[in-house]
Amino acid sequence: MQASDSKQLFRVQVGAARALYAIVVTTLLLFWLNQDSIKLYCQQKYHQGCDIPLLGQAPAWRFGAQLTQALEQQRDSLLAQLQPEQPVVLPEPVPVLTVNLETPAVLARPLAHKPEPTHRAAAPMSAPTAVVVAHPEVAATAPTRLQPGTVAALATGDEVFLVGDSLMQGVAPHLANSLRKRYQIRTVNLSKQSTGLAYPGFFNWPKTVAETLEHGPNIRLMVVFLGPNDPWDMPQGKGKPFLRFKSPEWETAYRARIDSILEQARAHQVQVLWVGPPNMEKARLSNAMGYLSGLYREQTALYGQHYVSANPILGYADDGFSYTTQTPEGRRVKVRVDDGIHFTITGQKLIAEQVLSMISFPGLTVTGH
Repeated sequence: MQASDSKQLFRVQVGAARALYAIVVTTLLLFWLNQDSIKLYCQQKYHQGCDIPLLGQAPAWRFGAQLTQALEQQRDSLLAQLQPEQPVVLPEPVPVLTVNLETPAVLARPLAHKPEPTHRAAAPMSAPTAVVVAHPEVAATAPTRLQPGTVAALATGDEVFLVGDSLMQGVAPHLANSLRKRYQIRTVNLSKQSTGLAYPGFFNWPKTVAETLEHGPNIRLMVVFLGPNDPWDMPQGKGKPFLRFKSPEWETAYRARIDSILEQARAHQVQVLWVGPPNMEKARLSNAMGYLSGLYREQTALYGQHYVSANPILGYADDGFSYTTQTPEGRRVKVRVDDGIHFTITGQKLIAEQVLSMISFPGLTVTGH
């Protein structure tokens, strides 16, 4: 081999070594700066603690996460300073109403206000009682007329807040389009895939709901559709063991997160329609959805709010599952995609139309379909 060829090969090897070194350093730097995000993703994906042994809590290693957090806070502060502050105009107070869906009444009357205790004791879950809460300034107002079978009434200027995971992501566009085109009702759609209530470190729905309702004075109805991302062991915090799914401790923590959403709705006089997830193809996941649906149904009843299961909408009885359902005309149509979890466009539209049918629009003219 000639000397020139040896030098050329050496230069290539040195260049490759430098490139590899740069890749390794950059990768380590990204892991160092984004360690919290990576850890949360790992927990969400594998449902167990993902701290690196010995290194995970080392001060030098944790400094990367602290630096990222400080930079994010500086970014948020700068953006807040650049945005002009908008005056908040509070809407006229409206009563929080409920209606019995099994024997729907034409008139739904708000009950007298009862002061909230400073500490709410745990209520028995065996026989939940629907409690209707109305603020004193609206308790004496005239009854609001609802159509039979509806749970909320919307007027011009009201908004609907859509909360949920990828199930809601499929339903939300159809519901939003119908509300906008038929009734000129605006929606706030924050649905986000892979989210739920079990992993607030990944995405915190109670906090998001609180912030959205605080800055959305026109929101009068919130539709919630969650579940498939939650039937796993739940993290408690740094260095603590995960809570086992369905254990008493897990259920207590999960009910508290449902309650925090319902508390915010009550505080802002917002109606809630909580959609329970349907049966799934895989028996284990389907059983978990039944368990979670029971929690949603019980907690919404305790707050005088409203629950509807997606099962009868899709034609499911008991624990049954099918990829198709039968239309009123007798045709079979596919409502679930091949993963046995998500919906086809037809399934999405069926759920959206069911939700829409549970809302009344007194005084609003339908402009189209």
